[in-house]
Amino acid sequence: MTLWYLARAAGFAALLAATASVTLGALSSGARARDPQSVDRRILRQLAHRSAAVVTLAMLALHVVLLVLDSYVDVSVTGVLVPFTAGYRGFALGLGTLAAYALLVVALTGAARGRIAASARGARTWRVVHLSAYAVWVLSMAHGLLAGSDTASWWTWPLYGACALSVVVASWIRVAAADDHHVAPLPTARRQLTSGGIR
Repeated sequence: MTLWYLARAAGFAALLAATASVTLGALSSGARARDPQSVDRRILRQLAHRSAAVVTLAMLALHVVLLVLDSYVDVSVTGVLVPFTAGYRGFALGLGTLAAYALLVVALTGAARGRIAASARGARTWRVVHLSAYAVWVLSMAHGLLAGSDTASWWTWPLYGACALSVVVASWIRVAAADDHHVAPLPTARRQLTSGGIR
């Protein structure tokens, strides 16, 4: 049972870290490029966003490994890797598998942003792929709600509610700031930062 408890704890930790990453990503994307202090805050948010994403990946890996090793539920390696084939709550675990695969794509493109977003077209492509992080978060929430043995517990609903509220508010702030936010390809943004051209 120890592995089962640790697996559940790792799953909640992954959800909290994913929520922090999505929230910080949305808030840093909505920063105004004309305000130097805003640029500094945006850089700090980006660093925190990436750190939260790394924690998400680590907690997700721990969650999966512990579920496979644990004997309390029937979750095989195949059930983890092939969506909707697990013996334990197959549909809910399938959502988690899809979320994990999508998260890997988002993480890999995030790590390669400097190369992918080197042109205007590349920046647009990168942005579309990176925006799928919102879908990853929704799949993760659905997985937790449907597969989690703690879903019926009183303390999980405030936790899920706080996660949802954080992402909704950050997304609203991002959309509201979209009119003021000039999206420039990465090389242009770098030149502006190094030359002091952002005002």
